[in-house]
Amino acid sequence: MVAWFAGGLTLAWIGWLGARKAGARWWKENRRGRAIPATLGWAVAIGAAGVALVVVRQIDAEGVRDSQAGEVLGAAIVFLAGVVDDGFGGAERGLRGHLRAVLAGRLTTGSVKLAAAVLAAAITIAWTPREHLWANLLALIAIAGCTNVWNGLDVAPGRALKGFLVVALVLLVVDLKAFLLVCTGAACATLAPDLRERGMLGDSGANLLGFLAGAEIVRRLPEIWLLPAALVVIGLNVLAETVTFTRTVDAIPPLRWFDRLGRLPDATS
Repeated sequence: MVAWFAGGLTLAWIGWLGARKAGARWWKENRRGRAIPATLGWAVAIGAAGVALVVVRQIDAEGVRDSQAGEVLGAAIVFLAGVVDDGFGGAERGLRGHLRAVLAGRLTTGSVKLAAAVLAAAITIAWTPREHLWANLLALIAIAGCTNVWNGLDVAPGRALKGFLVVALVLLVVDLKAFLLVCTGAACATLAPDLRERGMLGDSGANLLGFLAGAEIVRRLPEIWLLPAALVVIGLNVLAETVTFTRTVDAIPPLRWFDRLGRLPDATS
């Protein structure tokens, strides 16, 4: 199992070395006004995809019904939609901003990204459906909503990656799976560049991590726990759109300490 973690970490690090040379379109201004590549998500994707295909093929070859091939396909969809949003996105921000644009008759890259999250969740669920329709609908809400939650987390260096790693560690204790080990290794490889502000996850990376977290949570939950999970995810999306995660984190000392752990000092300090 250590090999899966190491494989994801190594490939992601190699991917990051190449992704740093991305064109100017994928360089963004950070909180200090410095332009850095928003391509750490590419590195995570490379680390996950490089080993994921082997994992999926082995699972399928063994005849296991809950193959994660659907999850891999869904991850690819949300990642590519995020890449488009990173490179060609407009001024709209947040779930409400994109929904307002759609209601006004304007199609944004952000709305395409939201549609991609729903499609990716639907594919993942259809690959290994639950027994009851209501359970599949709740799973869809949980996965797609989780994808957007991580988009809201990615407003401070390392926050989205730390959130993913905490979720991943808990899930690996519950149920050790090769694919999640690969993704965890890939996330670990990009944590230092994110914290030291040498790169950003971008929407491609944040949405990918959120989708993977949501899909991995849902696949481990009994049907009866899907309703609480969906409600928590809905609540987190509402929090992100109103109070914001930053204000919430800053108001809770343990979360504030963990959030700032390893980060460069704020520009005002």
